[in-house]
Amino acid sequence: MQVIYAILFGVCLGGIYAALYYLNHKTPLPKGCENLKAECDGCKITSCDMHPSHNIKETKND
Repeated sequence: MQVIYAILFGVCLGGIYAALYYLNHKTPLPKGCENLKAECDGCKITSCDMHPSHNIKETKND
């Protein structure tokens, strides 16, 4: 019986996560936040998607 409760609890948590994820992506961006990438000068966090180092395109030198 405890296994069933654990599975139901996990399913409920997964359902809540999925619903919140869906609603978050459905929410429109606030005014002034539409194009943050163009205004980002970069910080020390290189894993951020807005960091300018992600804009560098590699060129082939033949």
